Amino acid sequence: MEKLEKTVDMNIQQMINLSVLELVKLGLKYGIFKAVSKKISYIDLLIQVDVPNKPLLKKLIDHLKLLGIIEETPTHLLLNSFSYEIRFPKEEHMYLLPDWIPSFEEIYRMVDFALITPNHPHVLMDFDKDADFWDLRLSSTFHEAYRILIAKLGEIGEGSRVLDIGCGSASPAYFGKLVGEEGEYVGVDYSPALLEIAKNRTEGLPVKLKEMDASLIKPKNKYDVAIMSFVLEYIENRRSALRNALDSLESGGKLIIVDAFKDEFRNVEALEFFEGLNSAFREYPSKKYIKEVILDEGFEVKFGDYGKAILLIEKL
Repeated sequence: MEKLEKTVDMNIQQMINLSVLELVKLGLKYGIFKAVSKKISYIDLLIQVDVPNKPLLKKLIDHLKLLGIIEETPTHLLLNSFSYEIRFPKEEHMYLLPDWIPSFEEIYRMVDFALITPNHPHVLMDFDKDADFWDLRLSSTFHEAYRILIAKLGEIGEGSRVLDIGCGSASPAYFGKLVGEEGEYVGVDYSPALLEIAKNRTEGLPVKLKEMDASLIKPKNKYDVAIMSFVLEYIENRRSALRNALDSLESGGKLIIVDAFKDEFRNVEALEFFEGLNSAFREYPSKKYIKEVILDEGFEVKFGDYGKAILLIEKL
């Protein structure tokens, strides 16, 4: 499992590294750094940079601030000295999964169109309108790697009962085959388009798919494993979603969360800017927040950290 943990962690880190470089590129491309070097105000910068979508421009500037490249004073903006080193030890090359890179290159290109208008047809980040793009992402070997890790950590096999919150289009077929005829897999997602793709792949498998907001789940049955992979960043009421996920588990059941946790991955704000082209995106959660919410809700649990991106919560 250690190899899978390293694979998931390292690929997320490389997604962040490339996103930092793309943010710097945008700052140069649109003259943001040149304007800030003249010590202009925040408002004047928004006016001076010639792009129609000012809210997205503001987000871009804010993310450059979060990375420490730009600093805001009471009267004007400052451009800080900035250096960024990408460390990629030779022993880690074997963990890089290249097939997620074309999707990210496409997302980076989308920013130019999004700066014109958020509804530009070349911005392919809507779960329903652009379901094929999302299915391509969810079918990559990176997403396959963490699904395998989830199955190992949750000991998912013949007869397992699994609740997958934010299942998307690719996970239902994978886990449905694992649980077999004696098992049960319930996939929940609020995107009907992604669920339709999943439905076409799961004919003949013990899979149930439900279109529903994750925070509104009220499970009638009990499960051995609940999964939340890259979904909390799209949920407004995270407390409710976490509570309902744990309520769905049998004693001894496991909630497995996979994410780019804010308190584990440095500069994750760069990745948030690009994922934020999807209007449903909020922000990545932190492990600390999740643990505090679960304990505050009164659950007796045991936490397990597997690498940076995996949090396992066992219900006692």
